[in-house]
Amino acid sequence: MRRIFGYALLLLASAMCALAPAGAADAEHRVVADSAPRLALVIGNANYTSVAKLKNSANDARLIASRLRQLGFEVDEALDLDRAAMSRAVDAFADRIKQRGKETVSVVFYAGHGLEDRSVNYLVPVNAVIKKSDDIAPQSLSVKEIADRLSAAGNQLNILIIDACRDNPFPDTGPQLASRGLVPMGAVYGVFIASSTGSGKAAFDGDGADSPYTLALADALTTKGETLEDVFKSVRRQVRLATKEQQIPWESTAVEFDFYFIPPPPPVPPEQQLLAAAKETGKLALYDLLIEKFPNSAEAAEARRRAADLRGAAAPAPAQAPVQTAAATVLERARSVNTPEAYDLVVSLFPGTAEAEIARAEAARLREVFALDSAGPTLEGRVLIQNIQQQLTRLGCAQGLPDGVFDGATVQGLREASLLTDDRYLWYRPTMAALRALRKVDSKEGCAAHQLAAAPRCLRINDEDFCK
Repeated sequence: MRRIFGYALLLLASAMCALAPAGAADAEHRVVADSAPRLALVIGNANYTSVAKLKNSANDARLIASRLRQLGFEVDEALDLDRAAMSRAVDAFADRIKQRGKETVSVVFYAGHGLEDRSVNYLVPVNAVIKKSDDIAPQSLSVKEIADRLSAAGNQLNILIIDACRDNPFPDTGPQLASRGLVPMGAVYGVFIASSTGSGKAAFDGDGADSPYTLALADALTTKGETLEDVFKSVRRQVRLATKEQQIPWESTAVEFDFYFIPPPPPVPPEQQLLAAAKETGKLALYDLLIEKFPNSAEAAEARRRAADLRGAAAPAPAQAPVQTAAATVLERARSVNTPEAYDLVVSLFPGTAEAEIARAEAARLREVFALDSAGPTLEGRVLIQNIQQQLTRLGCAQGLPDGVFDGATVQGLREASLLTDDRYLWYRPTMAALRALRKVDSKEGCAAHQLAAAPRCLRINDEDFCK
């Protein structure tokens, strides 16, 4: 449901940009062109010489490299790099970015061991031998250093993806680090940084050939019309569900452009919208308006045929309704449909009219409603609890009649349901935020489906099984 909702908002945003003055659109909503050069560097470190080998890193790298090639990226793929080779690969990649120009979009994906020490994140080469904390920096490559090299290339967008937050690979001979995983980082201009999990959490290898994070990423990359940020929101949700909230990815960004791995479909032209409205309502005035506004279009040819049929079947009528009447007709239709796109059509066809001002206000109001997912009047007390219980029952997260008592079963249901949504709420209290979040979730994605996907089982970290 989240993807469908996000896709609807994307179409609405596209329509708004089409109606805004060109200068305002350029200043406020910049989108990376589909024709921009796409480069990628994919590294998979698995065969470590001084610590346990990783089962999935090479597979993860191959899967992401394949996906990026499908998406039009020129991919450099490298496996099992030592410290010098990793540094050379990053430098050579940054040089390639400079050669291709400032419009270039780059992706660096790394799968392998990663460490955090004193709030600095490091990627671990296969030849690292770390016996104390002071060995980490000289024998590893810091994520910040990689991000800085990419930023210095001067291109518009760099995406750095790290599936590397496994447990400390040097627990016996190396330092006893304060935490597992990588810490969220500060922003680096022009770079979007994504990590498979946060500080204090291990990133799981999973039961199959690929890690849960890589599988989620490979799936999300091929979703049409989602922005870069929405792709990684989807990844975070899938990983959180697959690991029963034991692994939650994070992102850090200082990016000023919208980027689509697969761009959204173009907005529907107004002549097509107008023809659909005319067919929907059967009003002759809309066919006449289409003929007047877009006389040379294929839609106008169809409108002429349909208008002639309507006139032949009806009593004589004025040959042409005035523009004001046509505007009122389209506005009336927009009110009956009650979607932002329908009101946008009024604005685009009749700029400067009173109807356009009304339509613009109504479209803005609806967009605000959709964006906030308004739940209507604020509920309190027993009524609020009953509504929450109804949603929990709908999602299969709780059983029994909604009695309005905030008992242990309701709390447990809210806890389980919190895994189904990216919206955060206090699961141990009845709140409107919880009710709004639950209402967004499709019943097909309820707790039954979640339990099936994330049933308790053994999880493998560094080829060692951890079972509940």
